[in-house]
Amino acid sequence: MNSTIEIHSSPIVNLNEELKSANPVSIAIGHDNDLFVLLAEERPPLINGCFPATVTEESYSYHVVHVKDGQKTVVHLPEEKWNYHYIQPIDNGHILLVGARSYYHDAQNIEENARVYDKNGRLIRSFCLGDGIEHVYVTKNQEIWTGYFDEGVFGNYGWEEPIGRSDLVGWNASGHKIDSMEEDKEYSIFECLALTSDAENRIWFFFSIDSKIGVRKDGRTVYYSPEGLGFQSFAVNGDTIIAYRERWGRSLFEMQREGDECKVVHEIELIKPNGTAVEPELVSNREKWILFLDGDELYMFEAKPGV
Repeated sequence: MNSTIEIHSSPIVNLNEELKSANPVSIAIGHDNDLFVLLAEERPPLINGCFPATVTEESYSYHVVHVKDGQKTVVHLPEEKWNYHYIQPIDNGHILLVGARSYYHDAQNIEENARVYDKNGRLIRSFCLGDGIEHVYVTKNQEIWTGYFDEGVFGNYGWEEPIGRSDLVGWNASGHKIDSMEEDKEYSIFECLALTSDAENRIWFFFSIDSKIGVRKDGRTVYYSPEGLGFQSFAVNGDTIIAYRERWGRSLFEMQREGDECKVVHEIELIKPNGTAVEPELVSNREKWILFLDGDELYMFEAKPGV
């Protein structure tokens, strides 16, 4: 069993006022370490208690909280019928909102589940990123990367030839495909569990079944074998990886790259000022940072050797 180290951490933002009348949906780190929080006053109900709607008959209200240099600004989206799940910064000061699901009705009617808004809540453009999206990530050079869960790979919601069949797809900022894993036959990705980039603008992703970390740039991928169980979020700084696992018991841990392996060094427990451990409701990542939402507080943790 790996040792556990305790690290004391203080919240960087409190969202007490914002969460009084809304629920958190998604969080993200911006390209300048600014923060984004997507809130919904009410979430659309699941179809038959199982499947999320793509577009709703009733309108719902969303709010985007942008935190920069300690100051908060809020973008209001009061009459939305799209069911959003993810938020990312894009362009120069715009916001990308994405729904995890998109229905393929026919070739002339494909739901555009990615929508870009300006700081006044005005829709700039929309496009389709496919169905069954597990992760959305916008790099600092404005590439959009999407990782998919099993339904996005094998098809549902009307998709016989799903956009996400290769499980990892790159797009430009206007939603035109620029890369995918379709020609990479080395591994069957099946399900993208985590997605980030590094300071060199390489795309890092972790996928199930073969349990590999892939590092992709310029259409080529290098693979590493991580030690231990899987994870859903991770930060990268050189050979240091900080990963967060939720599905098989919450755990934050450090790995170090050694050759083609990533070996667990120790587990990490973040301790709040009141002495209790951080228990995230939402998690996000960008390059060497991981962001946690615990209750109404946001915590950031940096990947660096010997944390």
